[in-house]
Amino acid sequence: IDEVQMANAGRASDWFVVAAGSQGEDARLVTVAAEGEGGDGEGASYFAILLSAVTVDGWVVIAILMVMMVISFGVMIGKGVFLSRMAKANARFQQRFATLPTDDVLAGARGADVPTDEKSSSLVRLYGIAAVEVDKRVAKQPTLSAQAVDSVRASLDAQLVRENSRLNSQMVLLTIAISGGPFLGLLGTVVGVMITFAAIAAAGDVNVNSIAPGIAAALVATVAGLGVAIPALFGYNYLAAKIKDISADMTAFADELIGRIAERYSA
Repeated sequence: IDEVQMANAGRASDWFVVAAGSQGEDARLVTVAAEGEGGDGEGASYFAILLSAVTVDGWVVIAILMVMMVISFGVMIGKGVFLSRMAKANARFQQRFATLPTDDVLAGARGADVPTDEKSSSLVRLYGIAAVEVDKRVAKQPTLSAQAVDSVRASLDAQLVRENSRLNSQMVLLTIAISGGPFLGLLGTVVGVMITFAAIAAAGDVNVNSIAPGIAAALVATVAGLGVAIPALFGYNYLAAKIKDISADMTAFADELIGRIAERYSA
């Protein structure tokens, strides 16, 4: 006997049957389970509670952030493929350029002489601009003056600016995602907290069960903002490093090409 109950009134036999059926681990009327155990999946229910408590303004902010995420991932993938293709084409062209004869430095600059796998090379475009400028001047006289060489250099510098602009196109979308994503998420959180406290004040019922779901749901917007900004930050730094390398290669190639043109065509 581990328990004794005393009563000042008589009990019916059915009462004893119910009392016996509600005692022990094998009780048929009451089930005893350890804390933390549950068959409904508490983790999933937490997310269901959060999502169900998100207000309309929160969903608007989250929808905007999802659009920003799709755009940023599209820019990162597209720009990464573009830069990778250009870097490989530049490497192939540099190998071919090193084998050109010194007496005709522009021998491989004409359109028919450019292989198909080098069409996407930024160095090939610089090379073509230099060939056009030199051909126009050499047609009049076989040598180039210092002013003519400077004019060719100016044309190459202009093409460098255009190529750098092409390399950096759409990168601003990643900077918008990096800087604007967390702020949009914070805006959604602040508005959600304000609405939660306003609803509590209107209801006049202050307790943890009424405050916690609203605040937790408001923080979902901040999480979404960080989810947009963090991948965009990593992708931006990676792409910026590749753009810097390609830009440095173009600058070095332009200087080398001007030097070889001056050596070949100067009086």
